[in-house]
Amino acid sequence: MKLLILIVVMVLERFWTTLDDMRADRAIENQVLSIRDRLSKTLGAPLTLGLIWIVFPLLIAWLMSSLGSSPFGLIFYLLISIVVLLLLLAPRQINQQVTALHEACEHEDEAGAAHCRAKLAEGTSLDAETATTQQLAERIIALGFQEWFAVLFWFVVFGPAGAVFYRLSDWLARPTSTESGGMNLPGRVQAVLDWPVARLYAVLLLLAGGFNRGLDAWINGGDENEASLAQKNAALVGRVGHAALELEREDDCAEGEACLADQSRWYKNASALVLRALLIGLGVVAMLTLSGWLH
Repeated sequence: MKLLILIVVMVLERFWTTLDDMRADRAIENQVLSIRDRLSKTLGAPLTLGLIWIVFPLLIAWLMSSLGSSPFGLIFYLLISIVVLLLLLAPRQINQQVTALHEACEHEDEAGAAHCRAKLAEGTSLDAETATTQQLAERIIALGFQEWFAVLFWFVVFGPAGAVFYRLSDWLARPTSTESGGMNLPGRVQAVLDWPVARLYAVLLLLAGGFNRGLDAWINGGDENEASLAQKNAALVGRVGHAALELEREDDCAEGEACLADQSRWYKNASALVLRALLIGLGVVAMLTLSGWLH
């Protein structure tokens, strides 16, 4: 059942363009955070966090278990799972951003490419104007993890409730107006949830790209400045993905030149690497399903 759901979701996500409008401007994420902020003023932050972050996923888990194994129950499980994943996946429209950036580079549209790079760098410490092509390609690979793979992993393990809990941890990690900029409880829990997923994703990147270079980056590329678990997870995905790209280590363009058509190879190959990793992961799920480990 889960294998069928994953296949349907990946096909719909790739070809159903209406989904871009449904998820425009991170509407669902902003709505959840707005509800959190409003309830916190009346119920208090701890109770509100518990209701949204803990009780809501538990209700989904109870609903899924109560559907039973009857034909109608399986149909409802299938439909609810597909809807949940479509709402949670790619909330920042990464596919659309990468496609627009690649097309702008292909057509030597420097202004359009600059706008797309700025969108791609949103929410990071990257400066879109000074970021290298390799850094943006690494960003694409990291977004494949954040917006696709982690959610799908926890869906496979714990069903729709697992996917919802992980995505809520991601969204609720953003501090409220009364909190400091440090990592809050959902952020720390998300880092723990990301630990096994980041390493599995890194393995899939090795299989999907340059295995030897990626493995060397995994083993020898650690940085003692990566203080937190979240930083270690992100750094692992970034450096393994960067090394696994089957391209030269330096830009082919001379310094000071735009060379957008050449840079587009990095963006295209980074996006293709993410897709291959997801497909390999889907193959692993298929084997587990056929062996009877998953249903």
